[in-house]
Amino acid sequence: MILLIKMLLALAILFGLYVIGAILYAQFTNYTPQQEEPAEVLNPAEKLPKLEKDTLVFYDWNIGYCGLGKESDFFYDGGKMVRPSKEISEKNLQGVLKTVQEWKNDADFINLQEVDQDSKRSYHVNQFQKIAETLGNYKAVYGKNYDVKFVVMPFLEPMGKVLSGIATFYKYQDAETPIKYAFPSNFSWPKGLFFLDRCFVKHSINLKNGKQLVVINTHNSAYDGGKLKKQEMAYFKKYITDEYAKGNYVVVGGDWNQIPPGYTPLSANSDYEEMPVPPGFAEPGWIFAFDGKTPTNRKVDVPYQANKTYTTVIDFFLLSPNIELLEVKGMPNGFEYSDHQPVRMMIKLKE
Repeated sequence: MILLIKMLLALAILFGLYVIGAILYAQFTNYTPQQEEPAEVLNPAEKLPKLEKDTLVFYDWNIGYCGLGKESDFFYDGGKMVRPSKEISEKNLQGVLKTVQEWKNDADFINLQEVDQDSKRSYHVNQFQKIAETLGNYKAVYGKNYDVKFVVMPFLEPMGKVLSGIATFYKYQDAETPIKYAFPSNFSWPKGLFFLDRCFVKHSINLKNGKQLVVINTHNSAYDGGKLKKQEMAYFKKYITDEYAKGNYVVVGGDWNQIPPGYTPLSANSDYEEMPVPPGFAEPGWIFAFDGKTPTNRKVDVPYQANKTYTTVIDFFLLSPNIELLEVKGMPNGFEYSDHQPVRMMIKLKE
């Protein structure tokens, strides 16, 4: 009995040292983004044209680092899996590449989230580069929002190194360098050392009428109980309102981790957090563009089961009043490659 107690005590001490060591390592290697900083840009081989037309097509998709396809559950969501097998990860990546390849002749702008560059969970494949190569002459812009050298959770199978972010691809000349803005929110210490540094990236395109088209790619907080999202949305509201006040056309697209105003969930599950966009976030005339009949996100507590797994809409667009919404459609794919499904939108810039 005494020997057993000593062994358990030794294991407890070793575990404590492991956790303390991981926290100290994370503290000394912690990535702290600037409030505003240039996004990473991959320039296309040929010069991009100016934006001359007024009807545009947008796509949005959180690709879930190609690790959360239909076969997967996820430990943060109540499942057990940290990452899929290498074969499934590659299958998902090839599915993502095939999908964006099909968008090439149609898309003016493509907003993606959870795109890994060098992460253990995705077998250190540079997904951003792979997608940029697939799209060819699109400008590729990257906003890093997750850079942790060693994510200690879960303790028995640590996630390890993560380098991930949001990526935007488009066909037109920038008016200025794309800028990444850090949201003024984060989890408290030490939890915040191991979580995302949420951000959005702004792209400005000159228009023939002298104004600018401002395209924003965003990925807001999750697993926060709403506290961080509240801070983010207050900051976000002022930012987009100021851009519109300049006379610019504003399109926001991304994974908001919130349901849009007017959306009624397609399925009911009292265990799933359904955080709505705060009332009054958008001024009169702004349009939330979403397809309420096609879910964009699923719960990842178990592998996907059609007509059983809880689904919702948290990926959508927001348009300023000087933009006409022509069409918005969810693109169902059975959550084959990600825990999110894409959204396609067509708009017209008003005179």
